[in-house]
Amino acid sequence: MISQKELIREISRLPVPLQRELIDKVSRNLAAFVEDGDSEENKFQRELSTEERIAIAKSLSGTFKPEKGYMPMTKEEDRETYYEHIMEKYR
Repeated sequence: MISQKELIREISRLPVPLQRELIDKVSRNLAAFVEDGDSEENKFQRELSTEERIAIAKSLSGTFKPEKGYMPMTKEEDRETYYEHIMEKYR
């Protein structure tokens, strides 16, 4: 992902006719988005808000079922494994 500063720096290096063309394309895209509101086509061209991202994450929660009924380790099992590893490491 390119940062805003990098983007501006790269655009300023372009020849003036290409900069104007870019400005024109961005302006048309923005005008179409504002005019059409939240249409299906423009929905994927804008950045998602935090609430929308959280909603997507919640909708995907539980989507991927582990094979063979895998259950994550309990805190005690996790600690025991960690301590065993540390004891082996520093013997």
